[in-house]
Amino acid sequence: MTSPIAALPELVRSLYKLVGKLETLAPGRKFTLDGHLVGSIGEVLAADRYGLELLPASTKTHDARSKEGRMVQIKATQRNAVALRDEPEHLIVLKLLPDGTTEEIYN
Repeated sequence: MTSPIAALPELVRSLYKLVGKLETLAPGRKFTLDGHLVGSIGEVLAADRYGLELLPASTKTHDARSKEGRMVQIKATQRNAVALRDEPEHLIVLKLLPDGTTEEIYN
């Protein structure tokens, strides 16, 4: 059975297409995907990819728990860097690509 998360890359591709259309309609304006949207996409994709249990939203320092009980912070970016406020037990960083896929840049 296919995971419901399998539909997420196509939805992300659609978001990037929409951003392109908005930027065409309003030259000089950027309509970036950022903040909570990118973070939440990364958390859901990482949980699915690595078999993690997501913690309640806005839990301090960590976003998920591994099957072994390790606490994990998940960061998603469209660039090559992220900022950390606290030191997590374990960190996963995914780069969100315009085609809806992700690239693991740190684990």
